[in-house]
Amino acid sequence: MPKLKLPRRRADESATPPELRWDAPRLSATVLLSRRQFLKAGAVLLAAASVPLTRVEGVWAAARGRFFTRPERATLNALCDRILPRDGDPGALALDAPRYIERLLTAFDHPVPRIFAGGPFSGRNPFPDNSDGTPARKRPRNSFKRFVPLTRVQDIRWRAELFGSAAVPGADFNDAVLAPLIGLRDTYRTGLARVNEVATMVAGAPFARLTTARQDEVLAALDMGGVLQPDARRGGTFLDLLIRQTLEGCFGVPEYGGNKRRRGWRLVGLEGDAQPLGYSIFSTADDTYHERPDHPMSTPNPDELGPGGVLAPRPLSEDGERVQETIIFFSSLFGE
Repeated sequence: MPKLKLPRRRADESATPPELRWDAPRLSATVLLSRRQFLKAGAVLLAAASVPLTRVEGVWAAARGRFFTRPERATLNALCDRILPRDGDPGALALDAPRYIERLLTAFDHPVPRIFAGGPFSGRNPFPDNSDGTPARKRPRNSFKRFVPLTRVQDIRWRAELFGSAAVPGADFNDAVLAPLIGLRDTYRTGLARVNEVATMVAGAPFARLTTARQDEVLAALDMGGVLQPDARRGGTFLDLLIRQTLEGCFGVPEYGGNKRRRGWRLVGLEGDAQPLGYSIFSTADDTYHERPDHPMSTPNPDELGPGGVLAPRPLSEDGERVQETIIFFSSLFGE
């Protein structure tokens, strides 16, 4: 991975705090990567512009399922789209990563908290027809949409995760030793505010109003030690948390709110859940398994067969070669 070079300090940046100066210690390579590099390396605003409000029994309250104010959402959208930028493929914003994050933060806005999706099948694949070893026409219903009720302990645990251990009765038993657990809702609210504070100091405007080049400069500043404080209980900073949950939103199961139209899976070559069909189907007619022609397991791939059915393997890409070399290297270590 190439080393990141910091831009020279501009003349008008002389008043920048020491921790944000461009001659500070070298950055880590967590941010400012191209899409392909990233995937390989493995994720004062106007109060009037707030979330939509609903009047309930004479009290104005945030609409169910909504947490971020409009400025906060704009900042989150811009951050996610720099963590996984769009190019010829969709970025994190188009994949609905911010929606995934907001749905997590509002999981308890629903009668059954949206924490654990159900199962066992999503309905994206049909049942197998075991009479002849082919896919059937019938599909299971999408049970992933029916979230699983939490146990009492799970409810306490996840409420503490979202609202903080001090706000949940029975969740503060480790606070004296490990420090209080700060809720993710507070972490996002204060983290997004800090991002805009740094963006204003570094580039003169809130993060969402900057060009992508200036946004990347702000991300570089945020990745410097001391700019964002580590979480005492979770470890890592707000930026680390945001990167992880952005990737979850891009590549997780769509029922959690992200991976829009499963384009995240297609981006990295994943089909997602393959059950109940699978890739080889047992046939009672001849008492054997039939491999699906579109997904051969032990037979040659259709695009690697030459004229007359002769095997003609496709050459590995540069990435594939490196992966294979790594596997061979570690296999030789463990073999000894």
